[in-house]
Amino acid sequence: MPILDTIEKGIIKAKDLGEISRLNGEIAIREAHRKECFTVMGEKYYESLKNGTIPDCVVLYREIDNIEKELEHLRREILKLRKVMICPKCGSRLTSVGAFCPVCGTELMKKNTCPGCGAVLDPGANYCVNCGNRTPYTGIGGE
Repeated sequence: MPILDTIEKGIIKAKDLGEISRLNGEIAIREAHRKECFTVMGEKYYESLKNGTIPDCVVLYREIDNIEKELEHLRREILKLRKVMICPKCGSRLTSVGAFCPVCGTELMKKNTCPGCGAVLDPGANYCVNCGNRTPYTGIGGE
């Protein structure tokens, strides 16, 4: 049933592209909000200096920090959808799944570990129960 596999792969790819588009929209919204926070912080700082007071920007700092964390999470989700893995040691972006990082040699995944999210896979699993990615162990019995 190669035609059905091709159709299934096409459907999965279309869903992934739609999700990437949605995530990029979320990133744009958060980046605009972060820019607004920096603008407000700059205005507060200017007014405080003008009035000879110390600016209180703790709330804005926390907001920006939260936005940064959200942006990092969204960007990692996009990388997962694009099947890009990041080496935990050197930070290199890896597009092919291997046991070791080609840049620094760090072991990337052990057998039966999802390349998308790192979750331990059940023996014979064709899909990760954590993130839904198809596993590289899709032969007979998952080997």
